[in-house]
Amino acid sequence: MIFMIDDDEDALEIYAMLIEKSGYSDLFVTYSSGVEALEALKELHSEGKKFPRYILLDLNMPELGGVDFVEKYEELYYPQYAQTEIVILTSSVREKDNEEALQYDAVSRFISKPLSKERLVEMLSESASKS
Repeated sequence: MIFMIDDDEDALEIYAMLIEKSGYSDLFVTYSSGVEALEALKELHSEGKKFPRYILLDLNMPELGGVDFVEKYEELYYPQYAQTEIVILTSSVREKDNEEALQYDAVSRFISKPLSKERLVEMLSESASKS
């Protein structure tokens, strides 16, 4: 399973349409805010269900930004769910953003937007094989 968290509703819709055609749509869940995604993770945790393999996280969001989400995630769920990789997605070209995001243990990489369909399908395939 992959969680995608992005405040850009158009981007979420485009990725969801791409995934629907890939055969992995049951593994792809979108959230328009970090708060919403944390609630979903809380529910998975309390029910003893499997956490997502990847969390694709927009860095620049209102209310709860990407870095704030990662801090909260690490406080609540890391290292218990260390198999979940947080992948930061951003349109930022500032090296400082990259360095700040990668200082967290749960963050595995930093990818510039837009995420290619091929890379997204590859991640879904990896996620399916580890289910």
